[in-house]
Amino acid sequence: MTAWLSADGAILHIHIPMKLRRRGGKKVIITPDGVTPGPGSAQAVTEDPLVRALVKARRWQTMLEAGEAATIKDLAAKEGVDRTYMARLLKLNILSPAIVERVLTGDYPESVNLETLRLGIPLDWADQAELFGVG
Repeated sequence: MTAWLSADGAILHIHIPMKLRRRGGKKVIITPDGVTPGPGSAQAVTEDPLVRALVKARRWQTMLEAGEAATIKDLAAKEGVDRTYMARLLKLNILSPAIVERVLTGDYPESVNLETLRLGIPLDWADQAELFGVG
């Protein structure tokens, strides 16, 4: 943060470096060190729909790999969700670790959202970084 007075000393200027991001339908302030200040800030990232979708995708992938269900159809029935919804979320598991890390910390560009991810995710991590502007 920086502060200075105008030449005539009548106005105090304050500069606070920050970014505004949408998280779970709300705007939150992100400081340069990635912290979301204020009460309830620890919940800001966990309330993000993209974070919740990533968590579900990882959990379902783990369940499939552990043999808790033979197919996506079986697992969807077991979890009580639509098979196509589950299949769409499972595709999130091909996101690069760099993108996942940025999503989990709440510091990702607006180009990374459930709608754009639904349109398709390149398999190559470099292509993903280029497409979503995450470097």
